Amino acid sequence: MLKPSGPDCNSNCTYCFYRRVSEIFPPPPHRMTREVLETIVRQYLQLQFPVSVFSWQGGEPTLMGLDFFREVVRLQMRYGSNGQVVCNGLQTNGLLIEGEWCRFLSKFKFLVGLSIDGPEEIHDFYRGKGTHKRVMQTAKLLKDYGVEFNVLVVLTDKSVGKTKEIFEFFLENDLRFLQFIPCMEVGERGIQPFSISPEGYRDFLLELFDLWWKVKEKVSVRMFDALLEKILLGKVQSFCPFAPRCGSYLVVEHDGSCYPCDFYVRKETYLGNVMETHLAEIYRSSLLQRFSWKKSFLPPECDTCPYKDYCYGGCQKDRVDRKGKPSTKTIYCLSYKSFFSYALPRLKEYARKVEKKLKETSIPYLP
Repeated sequence: MLKPSGPDCNSNCTYCFYRRVSEIFPPPPHRMTREVLETIVRQYLQLQFPVSVFSWQGGEPTLMGLDFFREVVRLQMRYGSNGQVVCNGLQTNGLLIEGEWCRFLSKFKFLVGLSIDGPEEIHDFYRGKGTHKRVMQTAKLLKDYGVEFNVLVVLTDKSVGKTKEIFEFFLENDLRFLQFIPCMEVGERGIQPFSISPEGYRDFLLELFDLWWKVKEKVSVRMFDALLEKILLGKVQSFCPFAPRCGSYLVVEHDGSCYPCDFYVRKETYLGNVMETHLAEIYRSSLLQRFSWKKSFLPPECDTCPYKDYCYGGCQKDRVDRKGKPSTKTIYCLSYKSFFSYALPRLKEYARKVEKKLKETSIPYLP
C-alpha cells in the first residue's frame, strides 16, 4: 500500500483518520519523488511474487497528477519480468477524475475504489457539501470508459437506521461491488461522536444481510464474500479484519518510510525506509512480526467463542472499550456475534450450493 501524497487531500472529511499522520512529517506538501518511486517498484518486483499488487492510497493519491501514474506504469514495465503479474489499485474520493484519467485507468486496468457513503445527505454530511454530486459524475465516467471499480462506504452515526436507504441507493445507481467499513475513531475525550456504535453496526449488518440475500447473485459485499471464502477455503485472504494475523501488506509513505498498517502510521511503529533498507528485509523484521502476531493476543473469553475462527478479534484498531480506552477485545464483539449467529447458517448453505456448482462446471477453486 503506497501513499504517494502522504496524508495530503483535496477534501476535508470530518472523520478522516489519516489527517493526523501529518504530525510525523514536515509541513505539506508531501509528494513522492521519482527516486523513491523507482526504488519501491524495483525492490518490490525483484521479490518475484506470483502477483504483485500496488495499492495507491492517501490522503488523496490523484493529487500526484496523471503523469506520476504514467511513470508508475513505465517503471513497472521496466522492472517486471516476463510473465510476472502486476496489478494496480487506486483508492480515491473521485474529485479530480476526468476523461483523460479514465482513459489511462481503463487502458492499464487499474482497479479503482471510489468513496461514496450513500445518498447525498449522508455522503455530504461529513465529506463536504457538493462532493456527492461530483463523485457520482465520476462514477458515471468510470462506467462510460469501462474502468473497473468498487465502492467504499464509511459507516458513521449518520448511517444508523438508513441501511435500506443506503443499499437501495447503490442498487438504483447500478453500483454493485460494495465494501462497508465501520468508522471508529478515538479522540482526546474518548470515542468520536461520528463513530458508529456497536449496536448501530450490529443493526446495520443484520439488515444489510437480509437486503443482500435477496440479490446475492447480483451484488458483491466484500465482508460477506470474505465469509464465503472462509467457509469454502478455510481461510480469508482478501479481508484483513477477519485474518488470523496482520501483516498481509506494508504501507510505504511518500518519503519511503514503512509502517505495518495505514491505521498504524506512527512514530512507534516505524519499520524502516526503502531508501536505506530493502523491502524484503523490512518485511522480515522482528518489529513487523511482533505487530502481526499481536492480533492473536485475545482475552480468554474469545477461546470459547464459536465465532473466533471467523473474526479472530477483528481489526486491531477497533480494540477499545466504550470509553475509548485500549482493550484486548474489539468494541464490535457484540456486532460480530449477533451477525454471525444470524447469517452464518444461510451463508454455509449458500456456500454448499456454490461448491456444488463449481464442481459441476469443473472450475478449480481449492488451493
